Amino acid sequence: MRAVQVVGLGLCTPVGTSAHMTLASLRAGLVRFAETEVLDEVAEPVRASRLSLLDVSLSRTQRMVALARQALVGVRPLLDALPPGRVPLYLGLPEAGLGARVEQEALVAALRAETAGRLEVVKAHESGRAAFFEALASAQKDLHSGLAGALALVGAVDSLADSASLEAHVGARLHLGRRNPDGRIPGEGAGFVVLARPGASKSLKLESSGALLGTSLAVEPRPFTQSRPSLAEGLTEALHALRQSVAMGGRRVDAVVACQPGDGFWATEFSRAYLRNAALMPEPLRVLVAGEGLGDAGAGAGPIMLGVALHRARWRHAAARRTLVYGSADGGRIGACIVEMIRNAKEEA
Repeated sequence: MRAVQVVGLGLCTPVGTSAHMTLASLRAGLVRFAETEVLDEVAEPVRASRLSLLDVSLSRTQRMVALARQALVGVRPLLDALPPGRVPLYLGLPEAGLGARVEQEALVAALRAETAGRLEVVKAHESGRAAFFEALASAQKDLHSGLAGALALVGAVDSLADSASLEAHVGARLHLGRRNPDGRIPGEGAGFVVLARPGASKSLKLESSGALLGTSLAVEPRPFTQSRPSLAEGLTEALHALRQSVAMGGRRVDAVVACQPGDGFWATEFSRAYLRNAALMPEPLRVLVAGEGLGDAGAGAGPIMLGVALHRARWRHAAARRTLVYGSADGGRIGACIVEMIRNAKEEA
């Protein structure tokens, strides 16, 4: 089965309001970690990774709307150049639990208004860091079957940096602070990826930046939200499925990109899954973690880190063409994919 192509990317993060700015900032090691107006249990300001252009008084939903609308700017020219008709959207959203409630209807209405009603939401996946991968799997299936037409838009958005969500982090003692040195820095971000059915990119005269060699989903029976120690069964299963895929043909990936916030639980989870899937992993092992530059961007981390995977070889790793990207949600949902960078004609020259 031929691979679905990535033909468009739009991002908005605290370190950049476009894909170009975000990727350049992450390449340079820039961060936007700053103290907020929310105080923790010892009266110290909670740190967060926030888009400074947004007012601190905005709700979680309002921040997500602003981030998503700006991320859409990066793919609007491509969508506007298409023939008239609806464009299917597969959307990744936060998982239920931590953070303020998300008004999904208001968010979807804002996205449709931004594209003059052209977007048709096929399904919204509410599974946090795994949501983008679930949306990716749904879109790939529909593109291959013909249900989605020639193109599909896959996106995800989240914000854990609004005041109510920051207060929830304090209540759950998840934030990085004096009493919790293994905590996380709440963040936010949004991204949209345009996928083309195999062969459609040429007929539509679109340039491909990457090919999706496989996507897998799993569920961790002992997730972060439970007290039992994780054995990384879910991530092990997801990685094993990718390792056995026909498209990979027994090859290794060249790098690993994780959508995780960076606290110890996730490092242990990956270490256990890595040991059981060493044949898939690069030697030497390279892992780039979203939390290092973005904090915990939640569901929004997926498209951002896919963008990083597609462009990191253009930075300094010329041989790193195949990258494993994965996301593991607090509640146990897990998603992963392998993307292969495609060089354009200018780069090959």
